[in-house]
Amino acid sequence: MLNIRIITVVGANGTMGCNVSGIFASFGNCRVYMVSRDIEKSKKAVAKAAASVRAGSISANLIAADYSMLQACVEDSDLVFESAKEDLDVKLDVTKQLAAYLQPHAIACTGSSGLSITTLAECFPENLRSHYFGVHMFNPPYNLTLCEVTPTKYSDRKLFDELKEYLKHTLFRTVVEVKDSPAFLGNRIGFQFINEALQYAEKYKDNGGIDYIDAILGSYTGRSMSPLTTSDFVGLDVHKAIVDNLYENTHDYAHETFTLPTFAQCLIDSGKLGRKTGGGLYKLEKYDGGFKRLTVYDIASGTYRDKMNYVLIVGAEG
Repeated sequence: MLNIRIITVVGANGTMGCNVSGIFASFGNCRVYMVSRDIEKSKKAVAKAAASVRAGSISANLIAADYSMLQACVEDSDLVFESAKEDLDVKLDVTKQLAAYLQPHAIACTGSSGLSITTLAECFPENLRSHYFGVHMFNPPYNLTLCEVTPTKYSDRKLFDELKEYLKHTLFRTVVEVKDSPAFLGNRIGFQFINEALQYAEKYKDNGGIDYIDAILGSYTGRSMSPLTTSDFVGLDVHKAIVDNLYENTHDYAHETFTLPTFAQCLIDSGKLGRKTGGGLYKLEKYDGGFKRLTVYDIASGTYRDKMNYVLIVGAEG
């Protein structure tokens, strides 16, 4: 079993970086350096990480840091977890910095949801590429235990197997080994469905669009969270990164299902990314006195309106 006591999470102010820090600090009982470009954002992320696992007591294990402290943090760590923006150029830049400081005994991972792990591994010197793996947890990781782990052609298989055991038995993840292919397994399937739902919302914008499609593909199909609500939760920027990667790097029967609809790009361009920005496909309006009103983006008019309660006829006798 791996002896992992100190961890650096880079990009810890982001949603996943913050939540993963909480997992390492609570279930792993590790000291976690939470690194972002702004120390104040890292300090705020410490409180959010503790809240994400409902354990304020782990705050003592969470240490706010910024990039001026990156070398010291990485050199002190048994495992380094990169959780930067889901953009290959951004991740390459960050990973090259980590490669300069990673110690010979340490493991490095990316939390990428679908970029090439092999390409990122090649940022490291040849003697350390075998210590680099993909470890993709799902959001929120406290509730969703699925974890995709990806080796590369450079991987030390014994070390990879030990990492899987650590994830299973220490962090209590449901571990699935996947190939290094675009979006791996979960997002390849999930975001084809979610993006097709987004395309159908645009196609049927005059019938209601977003909430209309969510009503059809939500609880009636046994889903606790409908597909476009899921996209809003994940963030339209993350959604775009995943489907753009799939559109560019896959060329099978599903290729066109990864085309992002125009209205979604317009929302992204205007900073309306979903829950994390206060509104995207849906927006929760809050008023004095505690009154709340859930609205939805109306594609046809380009404005927000009240979310409708659709009554669907799912079957008939005779």
